[in-house]
Amino acid sequence: MKMSPSRKVRVLLIGSSVVAGLILVYYFAISKTTVVIGKDVPLEDTELGQFTELRGSRLPDDHERDGKLWLVKFQKTPGSDPEPEEITTEVPASEETTFSMLPPQILTSNDFDKTMVGFLNFDVWHWFVGYLVDDMRIKRDFPNNPDVRKVTSSLRVYFSEKDPEDVRGKYAHKIYGYLLPPTTGEYAFSIDMSQLTAACSAELWISKDSDPMRMVRVLVLEYPELGRGKAPISKRVESAGIAMQADVYYFEFLEKGFDGQCTVEIKWRTPGQQEFVSIPKTNFAMAVKLDGNGKYTNWPIVEKLKGHLPSNDLQTHHHVEFVGDTILPITDLIVLPSCTFQAEYVRARKVKQYTGIKKVFASKVYPHDNTWHKRQYKDDAGNKKLDPAVAEKVLRLYKETFSQSKRYDGEVLDIRYLEETPNEEKGSRFLLELDIQLKDEEKPVHTSEYVYLPTGKDALCHAENFQWSKGVDVYVVVSVKNLGLWVKHLIHNMEWLYSKTQDDNFELVIVDYESEDIDVEAVLRKSSLKRWKVIHEKGPFSRSGGLQAGVEYVTNPDSIVMTIDMHLTMPPGFVEYVRRHVVKGKMGFAPMFFRLRPGYTEININGFWETLTYGLFGMFKSDWTAFGGFDTQKYKFKWGGEDWDLLDKAIAYGYELFRIRYPGLMHYHHTKAGMWGNKDKKKQRR
Repeated sequence: MKMSPSRKVRVLLIGSSVVAGLILVYYFAISKTTVVIGKDVPLEDTELGQFTELRGSRLPDDHERDGKLWLVKFQKTPGSDPEPEEITTEVPASEETTFSMLPPQILTSNDFDKTMVGFLNFDVWHWFVGYLVDDMRIKRDFPNNPDVRKVTSSLRVYFSEKDPEDVRGKYAHKIYGYLLPPTTGEYAFSIDMSQLTAACSAELWISKDSDPMRMVRVLVLEYPELGRGKAPISKRVESAGIAMQADVYYFEFLEKGFDGQCTVEIKWRTPGQQEFVSIPKTNFAMAVKLDGNGKYTNWPIVEKLKGHLPSNDLQTHHHVEFVGDTILPITDLIVLPSCTFQAEYVRARKVKQYTGIKKVFASKVYPHDNTWHKRQYKDDAGNKKLDPAVAEKVLRLYKETFSQSKRYDGEVLDIRYLEETPNEEKGSRFLLELDIQLKDEEKPVHTSEYVYLPTGKDALCHAENFQWSKGVDVYVVVSVKNLGLWVKHLIHNMEWLYSKTQDDNFELVIVDYESEDIDVEAVLRKSSLKRWKVIHEKGPFSRSGGLQAGVEYVTNPDSIVMTIDMHLTMPPGFVEYVRRHVVKGKMGFAPMFFRLRPGYTEININGFWETLTYGLFGMFKSDWTAFGGFDTQKYKFKWGGEDWDLLDKAIAYGYELFRIRYPGLMHYHHTKAGMWGNKDKKKQRR
């Protein structure tokens, strides 16, 4: 095995017995088969042969800055008894291989404190949307930040319809520890669900030994039906036989449900027996001890459990990759001749109440963007598909101009993305995004501009008075009251967006009406967001009033203000997507989102495109000022109609509103509990 120093690795030397506590840190480098520990202290080839395992695996991003930390373990053969040693080193960045010789045995049944037998670690998350175990895995707080860490003496968990409405069925559970089979032989396991009135799922993971890194998924049971109002039912799934010794096996039991009652238990069938029974307390033990405050005590397994275990990985493939998910840097190239674009269908006019929606025109897209969902319900159609022949014509015309201009030495490769806003009388406007290979560039560059193809003409032009502003500040505004869990979700979503794009030119603005269930500023201070603002408003909650307060907070007329809903999941390119569809003095952006049905998430999609709401609304601050923004008096305490009224005012002033189903923009199902902060909620629902 050949390694050159370039990336940090953590190395653990473990003997045949368990020694608690940590350890000495060294640095080493591996050249061929020689291991160097410390400073020029080699272990000879023959000594390397004493180790029974050499294995590498990734640890999570928070262990090292570059997120490339590995865990490599060495274990001596029986008879040697060195102290465990943790060693940090460098390995090639391209190294992806796992090296294994013999499986390790970290623990035996004799290694447990007697007080740990009969108990298991039990982590609880109070609020995760969805019913799949995978819905736990996509959340930032899983697996290392549960709301509650406690101990249980049972492999049985349940949800109850008696839970408060706002968290009912949104719990997620993880029970983990060690199985202690009493005899050697063939064991089988089952997941038993009973009293089912809810969508529910569970998974059982068992390691090949006591090492959590060697876990495999043994069982999975998913019940997707929301059975509210139906008689409770039962479900069971059984595993095939598993050969186990009278030793120690790490395991995890993960369970998730949604909106109802669900009782789940892990059982086993021991060698020679016919029936599945509850696992006795004498045959399991905690993985780690907790102190009186629910914190882990200093035990070696803790660091391993914080690592990236197999049970942390997504197991399903429901997630849809959307065109536009990847936002690439844009290069400005002057290729097309300039022209002045004027949308004849846009002009200042009188607009009757709630008729502005009739003045919004749908655009067509190329290539196919995965917004079409084959479901049996209304309004599920995706974006209109642009005729490939039109796309081919646009590409041909651009290539011809590129070649004739001789301004750049290179080749136009292909269309990355194309949107058409047609007008039969005047012609079509396109948002044209291309991949172009320039001679002096190692990789293709990417362009994005609005171009115009007049009716009857065979040439494109650059719409000089209709272009999006690259790198402009975007303020994302939301108003809240007593939606603490959703606020955390929003902040985590924006943190994820920032981590993917490193876009420093956006700011999250939260207008808070005296929330009692969260300290918004405290959460934001702990977040990774660079720019944020909390505006404190007093009195009853007002959606229109709160959003308008966020709009007025922005003072730069050359910045974009984008109002959003609280219950969204936004794809990583959201902020850049907003920039590309807002044109100063000309056009605002009101994307459609996919409304998820109860219990479903972005990795388990079921729902429909919401075509009637204009609750997400983005324009330049100067344009917000020009048409007046929200009517905060008429809709002060009214929920519904404020978005259509906003649209009416923008259309009447002469603005165009760009409307499209935005791939990956999804809206979670939620209750209205606590949203308006008073008892008369029914009158305020749409």
